[in-house]
Order: sequence, then structure tokens, then C-alpha cells
Amino acid sequence: MDDEDPRTHAAGWVARAPVQLSILLFVLLAGVALFPLPLILAPLGFAFVVSLLVFGTVRWPQSFDRLFGVTVPISGWLFASILVASCLVTGLVYTEQYATEAVPFVALTSVCLPWVLALAHGGRLRRLAKQQTQLSMWLLTVSVTLAVAAGTVFGWSLPSVFEVVVFAGFVVIAAVVVVVFPLMFAQVRERVDSDDTLDDPPFVSVLVPAYNESKYVGNCIESILASDYPENRMEVIVVDDGSTDETYAEAAAYRGDSVSVYHRSNGGKHAALNFGLSCSRGEVVVAVDADSVLESSAIRTAVARLESDHRLGALAGTVVIDNPDGIVGGVQALEYVLGINTLRRAFSYLGTVMVVPGCLGVFRREAIAGVGGYDPDTVTEDFDLTVRLLKTGWRVELVESVVYTEAPFSVADLLNQRLRWTRGNVQTLFKHRDVLSTPDYGFLHRFTFPLSVMSLLFVPFASIVVTWAILLAILNGGLVGVAIVAGYFLLVVLLVAATALDVADRHWRLIRYAPFHLLGYRQFLDFVVVLTAATLLRGTSVRWESVTRARQQSTETASSRGPAND
Repeated sequence: MDDEDPRTHAAGWVARAPVQLSILLFVLLAGVALFPLPLILAPLGFAFVVSLLVFGTVRWPQSFDRLFGVTVPISGWLFASILVASCLVTGLVYTEQYATEAVPFVALTSVCLPWVLALAHGGRLRRLAKQQTQLSMWLLTVSVTLAVAAGTVFGWSLPSVFEVVVFAGFVVIAAVVVVVFPLMFAQVRERVDSDDTLDDPPFVSVLVPAYNESKYVGNCIESILASDYPENRMEVIVVDDGSTDETYAEAAAYRGDSVSVYHRSNGGKHAALNFGLSCSRGEVVVAVDADSVLESSAIRTAVARLESDHRLGALAGTVVIDNPDGIVGGVQALEYVLGINTLRRAFSYLGTVMVVPGCLGVFRREAIAGVGGYDPDTVTEDFDLTVRLLKTGWRVELVESVVYTEAPFSVADLLNQRLRWTRGNVQTLFKHRDVLSTPDYGFLHRFTFPLSVMSLLFVPFASIVVTWAILLAILNGGLVGVAIVAGYFLLVVLLVAATALDVADRHWRLIRYAPFHLLGYRQFLDFVVVLTAATLLRGTSVRWESVTRARQQSTETASSRGPAND
């Protein structure tokens, strides 16, 4: 990072942002040279409506809650019938067998099939079918607006699956330009104007769960002890969760008045964190992964922000990849800037950051104790805990407390990490699915949770269809047309990446990895989702495992060569 003060840089970006957003909007509109005008304007119109709803709710919360906070009851059987009909129509269109004559068949099957299933399962589904599904006016308004935009693009006729996917791609781009970036702009401007001084530092407990983290846990502890937070107002609790290497011995070397080190049998990360919580006494709890390194001001900055607003229950640290070498490391470093941290800034303005990362999470003890600590229900305990905090009414924001972490440097380790993340994300979204039908959850219900569901469950499968269609177009002699369209989307991605790198104050060399987010890495992530779906169907379990570490690998390699000569 540069030596420039973060607030000075943020103020500079706020001044540059209107120009950057104008350029992005111009490039998006310039797509009319390649695509039909409705395909550009309709998604933009939809995005502007969503942006108006979001910012209107921020500005006039009571009025918008009265308008969009009510729910409309829909019978379970009707909801199930619509779902069955949608699946049938999609299948017929995809197989190119849809015709007007199929409408009676689709209607009859979609109405009868839910009842047949109910009877086949002993009536349990029958009771479910009689229940009322509550659909909020907010989601209904957004859905109708999206349907109108789609109807405008497709001329109110039934589109092909590929046409739907292309339309969805433009909806995503428009949402980034018109919704996400303006929210990010508002969050950065708010940060510039905030005053997070810390006059009376509360007592802080730093929890470090560790499993096979030798060669790393020592650096983590040193970075915590080197922080500029008052030493007499902080304790460090390291929990070795049944490591089979030298993790415990390495951590025990730092044991002292302010550092406690415990060893327990392996029970998983959630159990290690809950054990650390039971041993801690701080008003503020900071969770840090054992392979992470904190900037010296990270704890002080986060605690000051937490103390400045009583509505805050937790803060998510700003994660930076410290090994952005090679293609595997580079695409991940850009992913953190382009996707993860950019979205967190947008969600932060609404107080609904959905994941407080294990690398660095800062919690108000009152908040984390109120939800019962970490649950074992999912393999992404940080995601699950954050959603539970949001559901109980706490705000969760991003804080400019930088934490450095090592990303997987091999494709195999990256695959294992993302399989675990994706599985845990699906588990968490399913566990908290009631958010979609509960307007009382505010922006979590209206914006953050639905967007997360769409990005996890729809975007990957849509991307697979697009990839397949592109390959068919190339095989059919459409290489030039595909190249022109790909060049347009690459230009958009480059501009989005440049804006994200600018606001995050990260090195510009990462922009060279942007093309891989269209070709290569994007398909890898799609494969992860498909493989995760397969493991979920098989019921395969996922344990807390450490990936291969660079320092550990180098040590093992050196030892395998035999003892050094005296």
C-alpha cells in the first residue's frame, strides 16, 4: 500500500468518482452499436428503479416501509404450480419443443403435480400447500419491474434460454453501474466525513483459532502485539484445535501476561472460537485467522468505528491478498478488490454486510452473545453468524482495517477452498431462507440477501449456458462476431476493475488479470458450483482443513532433501 493517508485517498476518489461513473455509463450506452437498443435501455431502466427504491428507503425509511413493508399472501399450491410451470416451459424452450399447443399440458401439469406429490408423501406436502406464502410488496415491485423490462426486450414473446441469459448479463452490468457503484460512492463519502476518534478504549479480546498453522501463527500473534491499541486494554487468546504440527509450540512461545494459549481436541473452527469466547473477558471481541497479519492500526480503527455507533454489532475487516503472484494468486487478488470488497462497500452503506470474514472480524460482545456465538450448522460459520446478527437488528459494516492473508497458490488448493465456501454459502442461504419473505429484516430482505441468492444460484448456471452458446457460435463460423462482443464486455470489465482498484488503493498491475474473470476463472467458479451441487446431493461432508501453505511447503521440501552439512 502507499503511504498516503486512507482518508486523503478516499477524498480524492470521491472527487474522481463522478467522472468514472459517467465513463462507465457512456460505455454501457455505446453498446447500442452491437446490440438492440431495448437490450441496453431496459436493464438500465430496471437498475434505475432499484436504485431509486434503495436510496429512497435510506432517505425516507418510514414512508418506504409503509409502502413496501407489507406482504401479500399467496397460497402454497399456487406458488408451487407457478414454479412447476416455469420449469416445464424452460425445459421445452431449451429442447426447442415449445409450441402453443403445449400450453394446456403445461397448465394442467403445473396445477396437478404439486397435489400428486402431496398425496404421494402421506399428506405432508398437502399441509404445506395449504399454508400462505408471504410475498413482500418490495420483491413483488422489483419482480414486476424486471418482467416489464424483459417483456420490452423480447417483444412480449417467449425468448430462448440464451436470450434470457444475455439479458441477465446486461441486468448485472447495469446493476453494478447504477446501483452498486453509487452505493459504494456514498459509503466512501460517508467514511471521509466520519470522525472515529477513540477517547476511552474498551477492553478487547483477540481470538486466534488455529489448526496446523505452524510457520504462520507466530507472525499473526506478533502483528497483533505490534498493533497501536493500548497494550493494557487488550488480551490475545490462541486456541490450538488439535493441530498435528508445531502450531501449539510456536504459539506457546508467546505466552505471557496478555497472551493465553490453549490446546484442545479437534472440534472444528466454530468450536475453537466458542471456546475462546468462553475464556475471554473483553467488551469487544476480535476474531483473527492464524494465517493472517494485521496492519498496526487495524484493531484501533475498527474499535473506534464500533464505539462511534451503538447500532453496530460487527465490522468486517478489509482483506488484502499478500501473495498476488502468478495467475492463480493474481486473479484472487483482483477478485477480492473487484467482487468481495466492492460489494461489501455497497452493503456497508446499508449496514448489511453479509460476511464478517474470519481473517478479521470485530464484534460487540453484547451482539455475539445475544445470538449464542458460532453455530455448527454450516461450514461457513462466519457467514452464518453475520446473518444471525443482521436478523436480530444489528448493523454490520466494512471498516478500513486492513488484514493480509495468503491465498491458495495451487489450483487444487483453490478448488478445495472454494468447494468449502460454496457449500457453506448454500447451507447458510438455505438455513436463513425466511429472510426472503420477512420485510422486517429491512435491507437484508430487500437487497442484500436476494442479490446473494441470485449471484450464487443463478449467475453460475447462466454463465455455463453462455459459455456453451459461445462455443457453438464459434464452431458455426461466428468467431468474428463473438470476438467483437467479447471485446465489448472485456472493456466494461476493465473499466469496472479500474474503478474498483482506484477506490481500494491497490496496485494497478492487478488489472492485467481482468480478462481471466471472463475466460478461465469464471468457468472455474462455475465448475465449483456444479461440483458443490453434486457433493450436496451425495451428502459428502466437508471438514475444517488447512490448505497447503507456502512456508510450510518450503520447509517440507527442504527437510526432504536431507540434513544440511555442518
